[in-house]
Amino acid sequence: MRRLVLVVLLGGCSDTFLSGVEREGDDPGECADDADNDGDGDFDCADADCAGAAACADSGTDTADDSDGDTGEGLVTDSGDSGDSGDSGAAGDSGDSGDSGDSGDSGDSGATGDSGDSGDSGTPGPADVDLTTPGESPVVVPVGVTSVTADLWGGGGAGGSQAGATGGGGAHVHLVLAVTPGETLTVQVAEGGQGTGDGGGATILLRGSTVLAVAAGGGGGGSDGNSGNSWSGGAGGAGGIAQGQDGQDLGAGPTYAFCQAATGGKGATSGAGGAGGSYTGTASSPCNGQAGGALVGGASWGVNSTCQTGGGAADWSSGGGQANGGGGGGGSGWFGGGGAGFIWTYCGAGGGGGSSWTDPGATGVLTEPGSRQVQGAAGASGGAGRGGDRAYDTVKGSHDAALGKGAHGRAALRY
Repeated sequence: MRRLVLVVLLGGCSDTFLSGVEREGDDPGECADDADNDGDGDFDCADADCAGAAACADSGTDTADDSDGDTGEGLVTDSGDSGDSGDSGAAGDSGDSGDSGDSGDSGDSGATGDSGDSGDSGTPGPADVDLTTPGESPVVVPVGVTSVTADLWGGGGAGGSQAGATGGGGAHVHLVLAVTPGETLTVQVAEGGQGTGDGGGATILLRGSTVLAVAAGGGGGGSDGNSGNSWSGGAGGAGGIAQGQDGQDLGAGPTYAFCQAATGGKGATSGAGGAGGSYTGTASSPCNGQAGGALVGGASWGVNSTCQTGGGAADWSSGGGQANGGGGGGGSGWFGGGGAGFIWTYCGAGGGGGSSWTDPGATGVLTEPGSRQVQGAAGASGGAGRGGDRAYDTVKGSHDAALGKGAHGRAALRY
């Protein structure tokens, strides 16, 4: 009995008690207090004395045979497959663009290159011809020229002394002609009416004696026998193309038997001269106007019952009118206008305008008739061919023969 009690007491004693040597883990908690309790240099579970202590037991559970009876270290089972990666998140919004940088400074301008040499001057072309002096002039076609462009204006008729009795304007003709280098053309520039009531001459282009083109002149204005202070009217008709303008009849004036009426000369046509005008009155020296003819206008002059026996304006020259109770002469042309009727020392009417013409072989033909005092194509004429104003000095209050002259014609030739 006493022996059994002794054994029990021995089983409850620590190793220290039996051996007298202290070991790690003899006291509770020593295997987890981070101290070297037995002074052998090993701490807690690293000390062999803590083997089997609860604080140092393997926390895993054997999942396979533990054939060597260790502290529960079994074979490790395979880990499960990794899960699929999640979808990528949506892209974030782009950030705002940064401010543009400042522009760089402009580079210096390059040096100016040298100017190229001037080209050689071309050979001057032949000089154009522009004739405004009345009369006949030869024109030699320059070398190398095969065509000429011509612009012609007939002469303006002279004005009369009566109120409103202006001269008629000349016609305008434009054409292109084939020519031969070196040949000579003849140009006749019209004379504007110079004497009171004279019809204007025509401007004519010829090859030898063959007429190539004619621009008609205007008729002259009428005059009374009282220095222009009794009657009105009697303006000259303008030069036309196929038909010249009629001269104007006598207008308003005194009521007496000596001169009761006077009619203007008729405008020419492309085939005949204009008829002469007539008169009505009891005075002793009346005259009918003379009819126009080929390249000549009818005259309207005469004194002491002796009426005209000669012609009026002819070819390029003016003529056919008369002051102091005389009518206006007809303008020259392809056919001339008729002279006006008048009664000497009393009253007179206006002369008719001539007609114009171009050769059938001409090309580019353009024509424009005048209208009373205004010439055809007035804007391009340079003043050529305008009818004369009234031949009357408003300061003196009487007729003045130095006034009322018609403008000369013109011939402009371009190569």
